[in-house]
Amino acid sequence: MNVNPINAVSQVTNNTAIHAKKEVQEEQALQAVEEQVTAQPSAELYRAALGIKKPVQKQEAGNDDPYGARAFLDNHPVSPFVKGEDRENLINAMEKGNVETSNIEMQLALIADEKLTPQTLSHYWKTGKMCDQMEADIDMMYDCYANGKKVEDVYVPNVANKEEGTKAAKIGDVFQVEGEDRIYVKDDEDKAHQLKMDKETFIKLFPPAQRFASAQYAIGDCYCVATLNSVMEEPKTRIALYDAIEQDGNDIHVKYPNGKADYLAKNGELKPETNQKMVLRGAQGVRLLEDAFGLELQAHAEDDFRTIMQQKIADKKAQYQAETDPREKAIMKKDWLGMRQRLADFEESMKDPKNKTVVLRDDLGDRIAYKEDRYGMMFAPLKEAPENRDKNGAPKFTTQKEFYRGSLGGYQHQVMNMLGIEGKIMNTEDNKEEILEFLKGEPSGKYMICGGTFPDGTRTENPVARDKGVYSFHAYTLEAVKDNEGELKLRASNPWNTAVDADLSVEDTMKFFQVFEVYDINSYKGIQRQDA
Repeated sequence: MNVNPINAVSQVTNNTAIHAKKEVQEEQALQAVEEQVTAQPSAELYRAALGIKKPVQKQEAGNDDPYGARAFLDNHPVSPFVKGEDRENLINAMEKGNVETSNIEMQLALIADEKLTPQTLSHYWKTGKMCDQMEADIDMMYDCYANGKKVEDVYVPNVANKEEGTKAAKIGDVFQVEGEDRIYVKDDEDKAHQLKMDKETFIKLFPPAQRFASAQYAIGDCYCVATLNSVMEEPKTRIALYDAIEQDGNDIHVKYPNGKADYLAKNGELKPETNQKMVLRGAQGVRLLEDAFGLELQAHAEDDFRTIMQQKIADKKAQYQAETDPREKAIMKKDWLGMRQRLADFEESMKDPKNKTVVLRDDLGDRIAYKEDRYGMMFAPLKEAPENRDKNGAPKFTTQKEFYRGSLGGYQHQVMNMLGIEGKIMNTEDNKEEILEFLKGEPSGKYMICGGTFPDGTRTENPVARDKGVYSFHAYTLEAVKDNEGELKLRASNPWNTAVDADLSVEDTMKFFQVFEVYDINSYKGIQRQDA
């Protein structure tokens, strides 16, 4: 069930009185930090600041709880929302008493004070390691609430002019120039351009921390969610996501930089016909981008049908006119007329909105192609489409955009291409040496890496290495990192819920993954939209 986290939290009684904004306690905690001269406050210090006492006995037989993490979580407002494996991962990370523990406890303090949504807990590693961008946002928010600053004014600072904002900002960050409604984003070392939205809208669509906490909800959509996560976490490419948003009063238009479709979100909300369970959990702007991608696929499929069929008709007509054998000529005429009728039937079906007409497709293993017979491309009303069936034969999708986005899944390069981000697709079997050579070049900070695991003969995401968070037929965000011993690892981010992820060896990556994609973070050149 997709609930409103803020409203849900407000209904939970917090018996431990966790409030990060208590001025006296915060002042004492901050003073203690300065006296210790540590880079990060310890987990124990944060507990003291929040008024939480460490239990002296074990929670249960055989379960040593040295930092009181289990009791801490049991008495926290987020407790009802963290279940099963996610709960144990969270407790395990909190028990470590390290920097990651402190980061998580800052996050929990913000959630307890209703400054952050419980959903953001889905985006940290099994070890407790958050993505760097999430950590920076939480640090910023915690500092603001601890020191009486306005989050919105630190997140989107007001400056006197564009030059001042460009100089002060980091690439991928935004700022507002006094006297101007629309905000700016820094897109290069000494450059910035104006976005098509104001400060209030930006914060509503891409709130701090939550913008890095997207988790997959619908089956078949992992490739889209994983790609949006990758792009958002890279400062130079997240600009493409911001550029896709255009504010029109209270409404929002989502237009992919290299796309065709114009997705209209009235009052910034998902379209009324959209099934909420077919859209990721996360920031509203990222949710709109995911739903809009389905509309892009729909627009391309409908345009492709007309373009391809018109070409097939012209080619068959030419063959018919050139043929001299009467029997062959008769066959060609039948095919030519059948193709003309197929196109006419498609246009007639498209006129009836009840049909929700879709172009039928095949998954060929390395790409998705349109289904054809002797009369050309095939289509059907949505409810009759063979791909639109669950294991019981019931329809899975209720709109065309959801069908195109999720029925056969897809590929991360489709999303990257629509965003105008350039890269290369490799196969771990055929291009293993090339991939290993690429990794030796320490690609972090220069490239985004995406990956797809080997299919197991089904379209179901089945466990391959559960302890490593690896499932078959699934898309991942990959990040090249070095462990404590300096060994290269690939951090695999599962778009279901990154709390179950792990760092993989290069050998395991080659073993589990079939597709390995690399994208140049400097390749985005801005809006180059096609005609709608």
